[in-house]
Amino acid sequence: MNGISFTAIDFETANSYRASACAVGLTKVRAGRVVDSAAWLMKPLPGYGEFSPVNVGVHGITAAQVRGLADWRGSYGPMLEFIGADALVGHNVSFEKSVISKANEACGIETPDFDFRCTLSLARRHLQLPHYRLSDVAGALVLPAFSHHDAGADATASALIAIELARRSGATSLDALWPVPSARRRSEAPGSYAGPTRRVAELPAPNAGANPYGPLFGQTVVFSGDLAAMTRADAQDAAAAKGATIVNNTTRKVTMVVCAGLGVSREPSGKVQRARELAAAGQDIHVMGEQQFLRLLAFR
Repeated sequence: MNGISFTAIDFETANSYRASACAVGLTKVRAGRVVDSAAWLMKPLPGYGEFSPVNVGVHGITAAQVRGLADWRGSYGPMLEFIGADALVGHNVSFEKSVISKANEACGIETPDFDFRCTLSLARRHLQLPHYRLSDVAGALVLPAFSHHDAGADATASALIAIELARRSGATSLDALWPVPSARRRSEAPGSYAGPTRRVAELPAPNAGANPYGPLFGQTVVFSGDLAAMTRADAQDAAAAKGATIVNNTTRKVTMVVCAGLGVSREPSGKVQRARELAAAGQDIHVMGEQQFLRLLAFR
């Protein structure tokens, strides 16, 4: 696998703003083998320093742990030095792409034209799983256990997923492993959903073993737009893991519509307009924004 060489990358953020990076993990792969890794914490940039309870509950990093550390401006140079000319691989790499873009934008730094490759889309192409979270895919491939949401461990897990799927598929280059034209990959806007709307058959099934007292259990949820904190596909997977049924359109069975950018001054989407029509007709249906959804998602 001489052509399977890249750097895997993972970020953790202090809150839902992509510019609030507080940890980075990097894993270097050469010829299908992990040869180096690095990970460190960083202080979020000024104006993005609030640590959301939702994010802290996920990764465990607190403001006290990063006090006195360098922020993005001190971390970006070492990151570039580690990456070199490599392609960047990540699980749901659109998140990593947007962290780099937004943090650089906040600092007035020009972002290089990195070649991003996504192990989430790769896993969906090669595996049939109920969910495609990093831990789900690593488990399905019988990879070593790791501490999920530790940036260094997640970067290594992403690297091992790419290596294992390359081995199973016989791919000997990144372009063979990800047969998508680079021009198409690079035209995707930072933070955009990496792929088309899922077909009904691809939607995640509700987790019958989830906490039945959780606020998402038994709900029928539709998503409108791409969230800032995660892709639509990841949001769908996360809600399904809490026992929600996921659908693509606002129908009479829907009980929740999660709308990205709710309250922003713009024309509401067709899904939101339909939800309001159904609510006016007496249907028990609730439209919520991203932050409210994240609070529901944090319920154990």
